[in-house]
Amino acid sequence: MRIGIALPNYGPLASPETLGRLAERACACGVDSVWVSDHLVAPVGVASVYPYDRRPHPTPGDMGVIEHFYEPLITLAYLAGRVPTLRLGVSAYVMPYRNPVVTAKQIASLDALSGGRVMLAVGVGWLREEFEALGVPFEDRGRRTEEYLAVAKALWAGGEARFAGRTYRLPPVRTGPLPVQRPHPPLWIAGNSPRAVRRAARLGDGWHAIDLGPEELAPAVARLRAEAVAAGRDPDTLTVSLRKGVLPGGADPRPLYGDPDKIRRDLEAYAHAGVGYVVASLRRAASAEDAERALEAAASALTDR
Repeated sequence: MRIGIALPNYGPLASPETLGRLAERACACGVDSVWVSDHLVAPVGVASVYPYDRRPHPTPGDMGVIEHFYEPLITLAYLAGRVPTLRLGVSAYVMPYRNPVVTAKQIASLDALSGGRVMLAVGVGWLREEFEALGVPFEDRGRRTEEYLAVAKALWAGGEARFAGRTYRLPPVRTGPLPVQRPHPPLWIAGNSPRAVRRAARLGDGWHAIDLGPEELAPAVARLRAEAVAAGRDPDTLTVSLRKGVLPGGADPRPLYGDPDKIRRDLEAYAHAGVGYVVASLRRAASAEDAERALEAAASALTDR
């Protein structure tokens, strides 16, 4: 199982020096990758509820936490120079937010300049008010995501690219550079819904689940494999990945929380459920030093097994 660490590219700890310092520490701890998140604006006054909120009665969150937010691909470009070996990921990149030609150009450029280190967990988005601020329809965002992926793949293939769909039309064009990774960087489809699982089986290089337990993942992975077979694909070629909070410490029944031995047992349960990659989200920290200690503790618990 490979391990990535999610860095705080938003909030009070988000700064060039802190992000660079944490990425370098992650590299020294022997993890495979560093990851950042994606938002563009913080709407004022929202009714949308985060779909992965595990509380019994979730409510709309405080958007102030995403007000100070470094754009993910620009952040990864900066980090690519600070850590020349780690892979660079976004969890989750909201595909319908941006023009797909611009997205394809930026990702191809970053992959070429970093020597083929980019990874993307692609999501359809959830914050209706952010879609409205960007002038992008919230409804039919799943179809838009699929068509934008098709546009990007056409451009990354090289030669003459074109596309005609319901949400986007691309006349014949040529573009470069191409991504170093062929045919393109790994594209994992993010989300826990049945639609996300089906989309991953049809279009992705893997499925990226969010904050699920092993007992929840096992049946979803079985559905993913069945959907892949129905789509004429080999399910063994699909990566199952998980973004999950990790909190080493005292006794805690939640998966990937607790003492290191329990975390290692949880990892074995996740591996048995089919997970091959874990992106660890760290506990909230009050300072850069606290964040570094949290990263070291999580990396130690996850990699020393």
